[in-house]
Amino acid sequence: MIPSRLHAPRALRRARLALASIVLASAALLAPAGAAAQGAGDPTLAQTLFEEGRRLMEAKSYAEACPKLAESQRLRPGTGTLLNLALCNEALGRTATAWGQFKEALFASKKEGNAAREAFAQEHISALEPRLSRIQLNAEGTPGLLIRVDGHDIPAAALGTPIPIDPGAHEVEATAQGYSVWSTTVQVGDSADLKTIAIPKLQPAPPEKVAAPEGPAPGGAPGGAGGGEGLRIAGFVIGGAGAAVLGVGAVFGILAAGQASDAEKDQALCPSKQCTPRGREEINAAETKALVSTIGIGVGVAALGAGAILVLTSGPSRTEGARAAGARHGSSGGRVQARVVPLIGPDGGGVGVLGAF
Repeated sequence: MIPSRLHAPRALRRARLALASIVLASAALLAPAGAAAQGAGDPTLAQTLFEEGRRLMEAKSYAEACPKLAESQRLRPGTGTLLNLALCNEALGRTATAWGQFKEALFASKKEGNAAREAFAQEHISALEPRLSRIQLNAEGTPGLLIRVDGHDIPAAALGTPIPIDPGAHEVEATAQGYSVWSTTVQVGDSADLKTIAIPKLQPAPPEKVAAPEGPAPGGAPGGAGGGEGLRIAGFVIGGAGAAVLGVGAVFGILAAGQASDAEKDQALCPSKQCTPRGREEINAAETKALVSTIGIGVGVAALGAGAILVLTSGPSRTEGARAAGARHGSSGGRVQARVVPLIGPDGGGVGVLGAF
């Protein structure tokens, strides 16, 4: 009997392709949801908003110009747009916001090798720094303490440090899980003002005396999960099943690769790249495992995707909703977001670039 030609390489290729599919699928599922949208701004709209913002600045309508320039920068980031936005905020008296944007533009200009823009940004930074007003937050130890200024989280590392802030009124709030909310309003002066806020140790919140209402849960059956909660549960179930099937596919892919490789190396089964009937049986078995692996991976990825969609479209869970509500009323703390140097303004917050140049 003439021995059949060796088919181990084909089985190996299928197994390796299946394993590569796992890696690619995992990377796609773990990527942030907003990554695909990043940088996908409309350049036409960005240019239109930039030109309208410049026109309004020339007319000294800065309050109308700044939002248009900010949206243009969001859609299509550029050093020129950023410099115009910084100029607009400087004209409105938002010294800390403008200072942070000039710092960012200075860094970008250095990277681009644009000496003219670099000098322009440095000139405004030097003029603004002596006028910057600041706020310093000092806090006594409360477990899980979260401090916000105008709704923006202040990292623990920033406590005790004077932070650049725009002039005007600012709301300072301190919360922690199981403690009552503490808040105050501070008025920051226009130029070189420093306000120090002493946040006391928070007082324990009184125990809640109102019993949870009985009967149907909002948006669902009595005592059961609502529509959004049901979708969330279904998403986790389908996603879990998908992960299990994906794991089976991975196992079969590894087995297929190993079986085909062993057959190729076994001189008794496939001498001189020619397979005996027994070797052919081993190769066929490896190809079957590779096919099962490919199918399993496809089904698993599809189930994981479907589960993710159900979870993402179900809305916040009851626990997350209660946590968010508690944060608003002081019954729960939030997650501190790390920032290098917060820049706080009446219409938003940001980060100052404090690197050495």
